[in-house]
Amino acid sequence: MKVKREIASVPVRSAAETWKAIIALISGPDTPDASTLTAAASIMESLIADEHPASVPFTVKGNGDRLVIYCRYNEEALELGTDIDSLTWNPTGGPGWKITAPTEASDVPWMNGTLKDRAPRITVHDVKKPPADDEETTKAAADTLAINWGVLGES
Repeated sequence: MKVKREIASVPVRSAAETWKAIIALISGPDTPDASTLTAAASIMESLIADEHPASVPFTVKGNGDRLVIYCRYNEEALELGTDIDSLTWNPTGGPGWKITAPTEASDVPWMNGTLKDRAPRITVHDVKKPPADDEETTKAAADTLAINWGVLGES
């Protein structure tokens, strides 16, 4: 199952405050390697400032449901305000959690190189292409659901 959250960013929060709000949302005292989230701050704040998470979410996979987090900007951020619906689980509470985030294609190599050293549980992908496992999930869902609309109109 996929759960969605929207977080107000600029001008309600700075990019740094937005990342801190995301950390507060997705982590808890039982988060293994919680320092990874802080170590990735400069990269994640850059992505937030570039406004890529407005159309392509951060995706958190691990303990429990898949979580997608969109950032809202400008008027949408003002309307959304500072409240964030809390989660009923800690998505980073298990040993296998990971995060993917969108960025420009030209930034993917150096950002992933930096994250590999600082925060290996976090990777970035081209904003125009979902990560490979998301593509497979989408393709698998499309392959398993086939509707013959022609039979609906006939008696």
